[in-house]
Amino acid sequence: MAIRQIRSGKAAGPDNIPAEALKSDIEVTTNMLHLLFKKILEEGQLPMDWKEGHLIKISKKGDLSKC
Repeated sequence: MAIRQIRSGKAAGPDNIPAEALKSDIEVTTNMLHLLFKKILEEGQLPMDWKEGHLIKISKKGDLSKC
């Protein structure tokens, strides 16, 4: 299952849910996700937050003013 493959000890994503919280009770997590995706399918709409994205350029080397 994909939840078990999430790397622990990393920063949380945009949802601010750390991997450890999702992995602490996989059965509860999968049930909540199932209900969420079921509701999305029934209503035919994605949450507005899922339609947005943010990109951040991170310079590896060189002049940072050209970023």
